[in-house]
Amino acid sequence: MNDIAMARLFDDFVTGAGELWQGYLHHPWMDAIHDGTLTRRRFAFFLAQDMPYQRDFLNALVLAASKAADPQTLLNMRSFIADEAAFEESLLAELQTSWSYDRWSAGPAREGYMNHLIRVAHEEDVSTICAALLPCAAGFTGAMAERAPKAGLDPLFVRWLEYYERPSQFEFSNALVDTFELGLQEASKWRVDHARMIFTRSVQHQLNALDAAWRTADLWCGSRE
Repeated sequence: MNDIAMARLFDDFVTGAGELWQGYLHHPWMDAIHDGTLTRRRFAFFLAQDMPYQRDFLNALVLAASKAADPQTLLNMRSFIADEAAFEESLLAELQTSWSYDRWSAGPAREGYMNHLIRVAHEEDVSTICAALLPCAAGFTGAMAERAPKAGLDPLFVRWLEYYERPSQFEFSNALVDTFELGLQEASKWRVDHARMIFTRSVQHQLNALDAAWRTADLWCGSRE
């Protein structure tokens, strides 16, 4: 099985996130999709909220490319994100769940995550933008692919898990890790600590998004289901 390249600094960021990182990888939603106890309602909720988020993940990549001395690596990732969104769209169609790319379709947890990524993409350098994207890109890929047995799982979940085992999934994650590492190789302690906090904030946003999917509820104050 492929392994995400855990270069020194990325590994250090993961270790520094400690309980937060483990809480993310072994969130009840994450565990349930592997052990067969996740409901389709929880799965559909996550996917529907992921669609507007996918747009801003892509926007952050493009903004990072606009700041890169050699933007081609990051620009090449656009088709990867577009393919992932199309795959999720096919699952949502099978689940007969409505969704939208519109930012206003995102609940508080997802909008908070989207706003975090876009602010980082506007304000920071390329390696720090990658730090914000890595908890999703590398963490989620590793979590989905790290546990093998699929016997007895909902076929829809099997398709989802197998998607994250594709070689291209790891190539994408590793390319982001490499870009992140290269930009911070000789960075000051302040820059590294700043990128670490942004990375940690992304992990926290990941947890909030998973909490909402587990509850199948993420309402704005005054909203009604």
